[in-house]
Amino acid sequence: MGGSKSKFSALTEDILEEYTVLTYLSKVEILHIFKIFGQLDCEGIPQDVNIRYPSERIEDIFTQLKFNPFRDRIFKVFSSQDDGMMSFEDILDLCSAMSERCPDNVKAAWAFRILDFDGDGYVGEEDLAEIIRRLTSTAGYITEEEQKHIIKTLMDEMNIESSGKVSVQEFIHAVGKMSEFPHSFCFRS
Repeated sequence: MGGSKSKFSALTEDILEEYTVLTYLSKVEILHIFKIFGQLDCEGIPQDVNIRYPSERIEDIFTQLKFNPFRDRIFKVFSSQDDGMMSFEDILDLCSAMSERCPDNVKAAWAFRILDFDGDGYVGEEDLAEIIRRLTSTAGYITEEEQKHIIKTLMDEMNIESSGKVSVQEFIHAVGKMSEFPHSFCFRS
């Protein structure tokens, strides 16, 4: 039993408390994530929470991401160094955003960043086309006409300012009307 404490030696009580204040995660959840993170190290014991691991390794232990059509964007948005790699704190940010306790508007802001493929601070028609492509690629073919219709419908509904692109505020407002959004932007055990 004394050996189990050594698995969490890199997480002091003060650091653990700080993480609970800065995230929407409980101490138990943080320790669980830390234990999973430890699977990335050869010995199964994370020695340094600042070590960065490639997204492919993260996918192997966080199976919720493995088949997500937006996993490349999730890694890009949550990687603090924008290098395709993630640290323990990057993973905590991701798990916090995917937590059931994360407020809907915070989830929506993270989702917006994930869906803003071109990084221009808006979700435009090209971003929507990419979203549709990713969501329908395994389900079958969608015609260009159908795609244009979906994009027009989404823009009509979400683009309050009629600027031809959806701002983060418009996105948060639109997503706030979707009762299923918080449940779909969530990791399930």
